[in-house]
Amino acid sequence: MHLLADLLVWFAYVGTAVFAISGALLGLRKEMDIIGVSFVATLTGIGGGTIRDLLLGDAPVGWVREPIELIICVVFAVAVSFFNKALVGRRMTWLLYADAIGMALFAVLGAAKAETLGAHPFVAVLFGAMSATFGGIIRDIICNETPVIFQKEIYVSAALLGAFVFIATPATLGFEVRALLGLGAGLVLRLCAIWFDWRMPFPRYADPRS
Repeated sequence: MHLLADLLVWFAYVGTAVFAISGALLGLRKEMDIIGVSFVATLTGIGGGTIRDLLLGDAPVGWVREPIELIICVVFAVAVSFFNKALVGRRMTWLLYADAIGMALFAVLGAAKAETLGAHPFVAVLFGAMSATFGGIIRDIICNETPVIFQKEIYVSAALLGAFVFIATPATLGFEVRALLGLGAGLVLRLCAIWFDWRMPFPRYADPRS
């Protein structure tokens, strides 16, 4: 259990950093100053996990007890801002990839944490998707963007797949194998959606007045 706890912590740090990067990149695209970029990066990095922990009753949330996740968000926001010129022209590409990696990481992390706290497997999958998407939703709303989950993008579906694969994989295979399988499944689906423009079926709304 000690190894599992350590792995969950490091997964959280990596996921927080990646989501913070995606938030910082979008903040730069919106031409925010360093404070604004850091604020958006922090909301993106800790938003989904904060809501997950509150709903699971794990309070106070981790970053209140130990502010290392806040520090990670600010450090990466400053680093991304510092290397701003190197990212010019490639921000949106890096934003998509950083967001995809963060999504897959948090899908597994959220499902794993819900599982360790005794949540039903179905609920654990939902918490995985929540952890993976709510930070991005907050980021997009703050930046006046339409959240990707409200579009035809395959995003929440990828998070649900990653969380489901993690939960459905037998525990006898060990956390590392389950996490890698879940991470891989969610990330591959999201990357394929980006590369091949895969989209969810979207029924057309028939206006009764027409």
